[in-house]
Amino acid sequence: MKRLLIILLFVPVWFPGNSQTRIPLKSYLDYARASADYIYDQRDSVVIKWRKTINPEDIFGYRAPGNLLEMAAIYATLYDLEGKKKYAERAKEVLLTYGQYTKEFPVAISRRKADYADGVPALPDFFTTMRYLQAYDKLKNKGFLTTAEMTKIDDLIAQSLVYILRTQEWGAMNRSALRAETLSWAVKVLPNHAVSPMLKMYEQALLSDNWGQWEIEDASLYHAVWLYALMGSADAKGEMAELFKTPEMYFYSQYFLNLMSPQGMIPDFGDSHNFTNWNRWIVFFEAAAKQYNSPEMKWAATVIANIFLDLTKPTSVGLGYMLLDAYRYGSDIIVPVSPKVLSEEVMEDMVGKKMVFRNGWEAASSYMLLNYRDEGDGGLLYRDYLRNTIPIEEEKVTHGHADENSISLLMHKGSTLLIDGGYRDFLPSGYFGSYRQDYFHNRLCVRNEKIWFGQNAGEYRYSQSDHPAIKPQSVMDFMQNAGSYRKVRTQKIDFLTFPDHDYSRTRMTDDEMGYENDRVVVYIKNPEMYVVFDIFKSRSEQYFTAANLWHTQKILKQGEHWYDTKYETIQTRQVGGDQNLLIYFPKNHYRFEQTQKENRNYQEEIAISEFSAQFFELGQHIGFVTILVPHADSENPETLIKSIEYVPSSNEEEGLSVRIKLADKTIQVGVKSDLKMDLVRDYQRPKYSWESGKIGYGNIETNADFFYTEQKGNQLSFTVVNLTKATFNGQELYQQPSSYFGLNFDGRQDAPDTGKARLWRDSVTLR
Repeated sequence: MKRLLIILLFVPVWFPGNSQTRIPLKSYLDYARASADYIYDQRDSVVIKWRKTINPEDIFGYRAPGNLLEMAAIYATLYDLEGKKKYAERAKEVLLTYGQYTKEFPVAISRRKADYADGVPALPDFFTTMRYLQAYDKLKNKGFLTTAEMTKIDDLIAQSLVYILRTQEWGAMNRSALRAETLSWAVKVLPNHAVSPMLKMYEQALLSDNWGQWEIEDASLYHAVWLYALMGSADAKGEMAELFKTPEMYFYSQYFLNLMSPQGMIPDFGDSHNFTNWNRWIVFFEAAAKQYNSPEMKWAATVIANIFLDLTKPTSVGLGYMLLDAYRYGSDIIVPVSPKVLSEEVMEDMVGKKMVFRNGWEAASSYMLLNYRDEGDGGLLYRDYLRNTIPIEEEKVTHGHADENSISLLMHKGSTLLIDGGYRDFLPSGYFGSYRQDYFHNRLCVRNEKIWFGQNAGEYRYSQSDHPAIKPQSVMDFMQNAGSYRKVRTQKIDFLTFPDHDYSRTRMTDDEMGYENDRVVVYIKNPEMYVVFDIFKSRSEQYFTAANLWHTQKILKQGEHWYDTKYETIQTRQVGGDQNLLIYFPKNHYRFEQTQKENRNYQEEIAISEFSAQFFELGQHIGFVTILVPHADSENPETLIKSIEYVPSSNEEEGLSVRIKLADKTIQVGVKSDLKMDLVRDYQRPKYSWESGKIGYGNIETNADFFYTEQKGNQLSFTVVNLTKATFNGQELYQQPSSYFGLNFDGRQDAPDTGKARLWRDSVTLR
């Protein structure tokens, strides 16, 4: 999709803090009118083109020319708004003639299809049937149709709806909400037809699954479809305000607002394509802005429209149909204002399960999205029904991917540096489950076997007289399979944001395979870089291979354990800018690396893997460290690498730490690998002690889960999290006072002990 530039035909109004241009809602109305006129003038050629696309053997069966329905809906709405008879005549023509297109479908093939037992339905597609129903509703309310005409239309609708309800997809998900929207309009226009009781029953069943419920899906494409369909139902029922009063709708409005990226869109995650469904997001944010009187929601709608909408070429009647809804649902009174919150959880650790790291809301701002959403516990009946009814294996039942603990998007100064993999290559999924399986995402991937390492010439891994090079096994070939999704569960451990850095820790647990993976992300704000710790912990005794995977389009330059990378395009869209991404693995003993070409995002890309394998004892763990440094094209990555070093802990693998030496300061960050390593007793509380939990990281000794230090000369500022004590070269930085905890399980008299502080931030002068 090419980026479209807006040339607005009205006086622009600028608002503070953002360079986006406000778009009067009348522009949406004008586009809708012009797009309907465009299709009306070409209606004969539209039908001719449609005839050429008819494929009787298509998996979806008969599909009528959809553009005509959208045109009719626009004209009927214009008639309702403006009273011009020509619009009503044009809409009525479509309503009365739409059934004739079924004659184009071969009779012999229709007889072979069990679902066409009552004839080929004129409206077989629940994605578009509501357009027909809306047009009918407007003309019927205005008394524009004769009794005979209404009877003909009623019977066409009834036959089509009976067909659509042959296939049952229910639950809080997009295809159910689309059916519910269609039924809401059908119930309104067919109050007394023979099929009306059935339609009312099904509308109640499907709509109640979605209205005021948590959506079970986790895919940005389908979120937009679901929300738009819910608004369509509310429109039909005259209950838009009631819909937006539900707690879930308020949550989703805030959720998607706070996911907005510098791309000017909701990022791509799950079953989705980058930059997809921006038209539906415009409608949603316009409606949310009006219902909540929200300048921030208006800002989101305005930003999306400015980036993606070209009002000078009103040739898409599908877009015109949606913009007409934006006109009807929105408000010109609200002045857009950019949100102010920076890095945050979006929105919590039960439904959203996303972390966003950002330094602003402009197109040049830095932005990282971490998605740790699992399939979850919600909507069990819906998920079980879909799993057992429709052919899905490669994705989650929720349209999600195996992207738990994955970095879905990284942007810096307008350049896209990391990106999700896209939807799928072909139905039902492409090669090896592309692009849904774990190895298509920026995450740690694990298999319960040991990979064949091979060896470089002169190494002693395998016994040969002259120790020759032996080709290793391909990581991607080792990891890849049919792509079938394997259920895991995820949890937030911690998230904290501070002026100098942000910190998150999230856990993915695979109970069946028998391991867990903690991903720690530290966003260092000056200079901007991301330290990513991946900690693998075995919950069983067996062989494991763990691969730390990162994906890119181009490797510009590489050296010892580092890769300078760049995205230039995502499909046909330019996303490169003047920024590159340095990917550096500073902890490299008994770590192996490979690069391999792959098909991802519908283009050739490269998978970069850092991996290791061994037999694991119960509870044994290893760690991977990745440094992500966005930088200008002109900056030499080798200079950046020289400032970064891995700092071993006092006991290998107990903790992971990195030191960054800069001209004016030295930064060090570190994490405890196993958060339960210091639990040594049960008969009293606390179950831990300083002695059981302390870890040395060079100059620093602490039992903290996480620490961050900045040293400038003899001044040290620091953050320590979940600890009793921290020292620097023996100098105490912080110590929690002792207290009494009482009620010892072994009956002993209480004695003072020390519990952990949530966190501490301070500055000290070093001795």
